[in-house]
Amino acid sequence: MVVVSGVTPAAQIDRQALVHGLAVAFGLLRLKGRLMVAESCTGGLASHWITAIAGSSRWFDGGIVSYANEVKSGLLSVKDSTLRHAGAVSIETAVEMADGVRRQHRRILAGPIKHVPEHLFSFAITGIAGPQGGQPGKPVGTVCFAWAGPSGVETERRFFTGDRAAVQRQACAWAIAGLFARLCRV
Repeated sequence: MVVVSGVTPAAQIDRQALVHGLAVAFGLLRLKGRLMVAESCTGGLASHWITAIAGSSRWFDGGIVSYANEVKSGLLSVKDSTLRHAGAVSIETAVEMADGVRRQHRRILAGPIKHVPEHLFSFAITGIAGPQGGQPGKPVGTVCFAWAGPSGVETERRFFTGDRAAVQRQACAWAIAGLFARLCRV
């Protein structure tokens, strides 16, 4: 991350996310691709940052905020067994969230539009933003990510520090930067 003197850490994260967001926009436009996201601990912040980019409707179709496990299973098809055994904050759940939102996206685009782009992408964020909720092996700041696209799913588990807002900002910035890195390989 580039550090700008006199600028708060939150503003630096926001600027870095904007730079990566613009790069994602150009990457998806180049591929004629589309994006949809699934968020839990970030509560829609990644979608907010994405839609702050003018023209994002040309490549971003929406997001599902699945804060409750019932929404994860009901809208994203996360298996109840995954939630019971691995937990809501796990790589397994992130993968099922990313796959689930990508399947929903494909179903929606195949409906009235009847055109599903070859380059359909999604990402999922699930974690513990705090200040409560940490547990052994999953402290506050634990965030699991999954990025899904035409070539499969990739995952990461990260640990962020700071208060709730800081964890959420770092998680969103990481998810957007992660998508950019993956778009560079297409």
